Amino acid sequence: MGLPRHAPAPPTRVADRSEVRLERIDLARKRDRSRFLDVADLIQRGDPDYIAPLRMERMRFLDPAKNPAWEQLDVLPLLAMRGGRLAGRITAHVDRAYNSHHGAKTAWFGFFESVDDPRVAHALLDEAVGFARARGATEIFGPCNFTTNHQLGMLVENFDRPPFVEMTYNPPWYDALVAGYGFGKAKDLLVYWIVSEKGTDDPKMRRYFEASERARKRYGLRLRTVDMKDFANEVARLFRLYNATWQDNWGFVPVTEREFESIAHDLKPVVDPSLVLIVEDRAGVPVGFSVTLPNVNEVLPRDGRLFPFGWWRLVTGRRRIEWARLIALGVVPEYRRRGIEALLAIQTALRAAARGIRGGEIGWILEDNILINRTIESFGGRLDRRYRLYGMDLT
Repeated sequence: MGLPRHAPAPPTRVADRSEVRLERIDLARKRDRSRFLDVADLIQRGDPDYIAPLRMERMRFLDPAKNPAWEQLDVLPLLAMRGGRLAGRITAHVDRAYNSHHGAKTAWFGFFESVDDPRVAHALLDEAVGFARARGATEIFGPCNFTTNHQLGMLVENFDRPPFVEMTYNPPWYDALVAGYGFGKAKDLLVYWIVSEKGTDDPKMRRYFEASERARKRYGLRLRTVDMKDFANEVARLFRLYNATWQDNWGFVPVTEREFESIAHDLKPVVDPSLVLIVEDRAGVPVGFSVTLPNVNEVLPRDGRLFPFGWWRLVTGRRRIEWARLIALGVVPEYRRRGIEALLAIQTALRAAARGIRGGEIGWILEDNILINRTIESFGGRLDRRYRLYGMDLT
C-alpha cells in the first residue's frame, strides 16, 4: 500500500497507564463477542446521532466459524478496562490475502473504540503495534474492520447526523487519540451528499439522462435490475463483476466467492431490487453494475436489537425511508468511458426518486480518484463527510 503521504505530528503518547488493564478475548466465544460489541454502546450511547449496528449481524460477522474472511486473518482482539469498567476495544490483525496480493508486510488495526482518555487509547494501540512488529509487519494501517472489502476509516468531518447503512460512526475525539499516538494520515475516503428527487426536471439530471441514452443505443446496452428469484446466480454474476471492475483500485484484494456470498447474505434483507442495476452488452454479458441500499438506519432500533420489538419497526418502516446510499459502482475496463457510469448513475437517481427516495450518500470514494470525484460534483453532489485511514511506518 505504501507509507502515509502525510507525516504525523510528534507523538504525545501517555506513558502512565497504571489504571488501564487490557484483556485478550476469544471472539469464538459468544460472551466475548457480546462484550466486544458492548464497548461501542457504552461509549457512544449518549450521542443523539449514534445508531448501534445491527447486533445479530455483527455477532455473526465477528464469529470465526461464520465469517469466511477469518480464513485469511490472524487476529488479536482486546478489551480495555478502566476502574473495572469497559473503556475501549481494538483488533490487531494480519490479512494474509492482502499481503500475498500486494507483496506487502502490512498489519491492520480495527474496531477501535475508546473513552476520551489517551491512557486507554494508547494502551490499545501499543498492543496493536506490538502485535504487528512481532509478525514482521513493516507498516500498520487502520481502522479496517477486517479487510479492505469491509468497513474502512474513521469519521473526521461532519458529526451532525447519524451514519448511513454500512457506514461507521465515532465520537470526534478519536482523531486526536490516534494522531496523538503517532499515526499519520494514509488516505482519506470521501462521502458525497446528493438530492435527486427532482428527477429529469433538474437540468443536470436531464443532460446526464440524454447522454446515457445515447450511450445505451450506440453500444447496444441493456440495463436491468437484479432478479431476487435468481439470487444465487445473480450473486455469482456480481462477484465476477466486482473483482473485474475493482481490481485497479487502491488497496484492493480479490474477494473470495465464499466471502462475497457471505456479504450478499448479510445485505439481502435490506436490498431493494429496483436499486441494484446490471448493464449487459449486446451479447448479454454483464459489463457494469451499481448497488444502492435504502438507508435502513432511519427505521432500525437505535440499540441495534431486532427482538423483541425492533423487527416490527423495520418491517413497517421500510416504505418510509427517505434516503439511500450508493455503495458500489463498477464498469469492466474495456467498457469504461463509454457512458455506462452515467447510465448507472442517472438510472439509480431516477429509480430512487420514483420510489420516494429524496437522495442520500455516494461513497466512499478515494480522495485521489479525481475523475470520479469531479463526475459526482458535476452531477450535483457535494462533499459531506470525510473518513480517514491512518498509517505508521514500523521499520
